[in-house]
Parts: sequence; structure tokens; C-alpha cells
Amino acid sequence: MDDLDLRAAKIRLLCTDIDGVLTTGALHYGREPGHTKAFHVRDGAAIKWLQRAGIPVAFISGLASEATENRARDLGVADCFAGHLDKGPVLDQLCAKYGLTVDQVAHLGDDLPDLPLLRRVGLACCPADAVDEVKAACHWVSNRDGGQGVLRLVAERILRAQGHWNALLAKYEV
Repeated sequence: MDDLDLRAAKIRLLCTDIDGVLTTGALHYGREPGHTKAFHVRDGAAIKWLQRAGIPVAFISGLASEATENRARDLGVADCFAGHLDKGPVLDQLCAKYGLTVDQVAHLGDDLPDLPLLRRVGLACCPADAVDEVKAACHWVSNRDGGQGVLRLVAERILRAQGHWNALLAKYEV
């Protein structure tokens, strides 16, 4: 096992930013108040796989958004923190809730507000189009841009490192 797999094997909670990670970061505005976002379906499937493996997923986003809250509800993500630019206290709250140390947490982020978490967690990940400062702070930079299934890749790495991947494949007769 390499260092990345050793880190992934310890993960008991995956936290993720939303805009620029689970979405491209584009916000679509129309005549009505508010905005819409497009989420990649593969990330949704991966969130369900993690949950079934006993690894909760938490959304931590600086932007308050009904679209984010709706996506969390659709996926059964109980820990949805939309509108939290100061993400450190949220990480502390989640560690207390689940009885975890920060080395048991992974975070997926793409921009400067994610840096405090990325510098603390056991597995720091980002999409290929993250800002340079975030890339420098991460253990793993994905080869996919935000909104293109980045969480799916991180989830697979975690599930493989923890020995859950083959059982998941068997469900799909692979």
C-alpha cells in the first residue's frame, strides 16, 4: 500500500465542498430568485456506496443554496452545512458528532476557503482545476475537473483501500 492508500484506509467521514467540486462552479440564474446547479450522477452513486460502507458524507459549502440542500436531501446526506465560509468549526463539530480524529476525515475542496480543512485532515483531495494553493495542500489531485465525477474517484480510492470495492463490484456482477 502506498501512502495515499494508507491514508484512505483510515477514513471514516468524507467532507466535501460543493461549488467547483460536486459542480463545475457555474451558477445558473433566471428570472426567478435563486440559482440552479448541475450535479454529476456518478458522485451521487459514490455517496450512496460510502454510506452503505458506514462512511458518512458531509456537505460543507460557503454558499447557502437550496439546490445544495435539495441534493443533500435526495442523497440522504444528513450533515449539510450550506452557507459556512468558516469551515473549521464545522469540521470540529463533525469530529465530535462521530467520535473521530481529524486523521480519520477526508476533505474534497477546490478553493481558498477549503484550505483550513485540507491542511488538517488525514486525506486532502481536490479536482484538477482547483486553485494552485489548494493543489499544493492536497495529498491527491484528481485528474478530473470539478463537476466531472471527482468525488466518485475519491470514494473508489477509499473503498478499495478499506477492502469494500470487490463486494461492491459483485453487486453489479463485475
